[in-house]
Amino acid sequence: MDFDLQDPALLLRDDVIADPRPLYDALRRRAPVWQLPGQQTYLVSDPALVRDAVARPAELSSNLVSLLHRDAGGAPAQLRIAELGDAIHVLATADPPVHTRHRRLLQPHLNAVAVAPLEPWLGEVVEQGIAPLLATGRGDAVALLSDPLPAMTICRLAGLPEKEAFDLVPVVADIGPFLDGLTDRDGMERSIAAVARMHAYVQARLDAALALPSAERAGLLGVLCGAVDGGTLTVGEARDILVQIFSAGTETTSSLIATTIETLARDADLQHRLRAEPARIPDALEAVLRDDGPFQFHYRWTTAEVTLGDVRLPAGSLVLLMWAAANRAAPDDRSGDRAAGDGVHFAFGRGLHFCIGAPLARLEARIAVERLLARTSRVALDPDHPPVRRRTIFLRRHVSLPILTEPA
Repeated sequence: MDFDLQDPALLLRDDVIADPRPLYDALRRRAPVWQLPGQQTYLVSDPALVRDAVARPAELSSNLVSLLHRDAGGAPAQLRIAELGDAIHVLATADPPVHTRHRRLLQPHLNAVAVAPLEPWLGEVVEQGIAPLLATGRGDAVALLSDPLPAMTICRLAGLPEKEAFDLVPVVADIGPFLDGLTDRDGMERSIAAVARMHAYVQARLDAALALPSAERAGLLGVLCGAVDGGTLTVGEARDILVQIFSAGTETTSSLIATTIETLARDADLQHRLRAEPARIPDALEAVLRDDGPFQFHYRWTTAEVTLGDVRLPAGSLVLLMWAAANRAAPDDRSGDRAAGDGVHFAFGRGLHFCIGAPLARLEARIAVERLLARTSRVALDPDHPPVRRRTIFLRRHVSLPILTEPA
């Protein structure tokens, strides 16, 4: 496939949006640190250089200072949204020591041991979601399973009513264009309005929890409220952390579940193997994460001049660490990063910002796939209604995934 790296609109070309992986392969070969033509934005696709970048948080800040949107000419352009060190930068977009403080607070409640007791409840939710698929032999796996399950799980973890997940899913979808790289300035403003709605919702729930005695607070709301009471978090930090957890924790897991189901629906042999050996499902999930994971990149901002490989990036540059591109490098280029089944890849990021919700995402996806395969003898794509993915350069996920099922 031909890619003109001098084309300012290449990143937003229709075929690249549909499947960016050929471009990723070309970038690693031809321009492992690629400067978008005409602007101070750099894409880093080589795994060794990505590892180098994440090891230098003082020079490559995680603060979300600027992001890409589509300009009037159809090319990606920067939109400044904040300054370094602003209070809006929390958890995933915070730098040490702020990030360290936030992560230490939440890590005990989101590690693999902490989320494991959710498994029986998750199984019940999955069974409810796939019941219509089994009853009718067809349905949208996104609407029935991959969207509701993560949203309900985050609500349960947060100490929010699980039924409110169904109201919050469309709000998160409306926020999506803020980061998709394809939205014009008017669309960005509409997305910012959705962010405001989410903030208002979370702020109201946070205020209600803060008004309760500590013994009556539940879930992560209780954890964050306790930190506010103790003076280790501001109310604004607690609100923004919850917004981030809900948005990222629903979108990414929905993507993983739906992409895995589509992968299975396209590969009857893989379905057969996993039904025969369910213990191999975690490895299958890791393969999906490596080859077609949710987040394509995360933003960084250079606080000083930085050299990556043989490219000098000036201070004040926008940098995209291309996790999905780094995952596609050959095994001998990756120092063992692609070892089968070891879970070592870039799909959940790398370094001190490695996704804090990774154990939960893996648990939800494993249970969803286990239950779907156990209750069916066949899963296939609906030939009359092909899958639809969102148009985005940031987070690959489905709008809909119509499938056909046959009961076990």
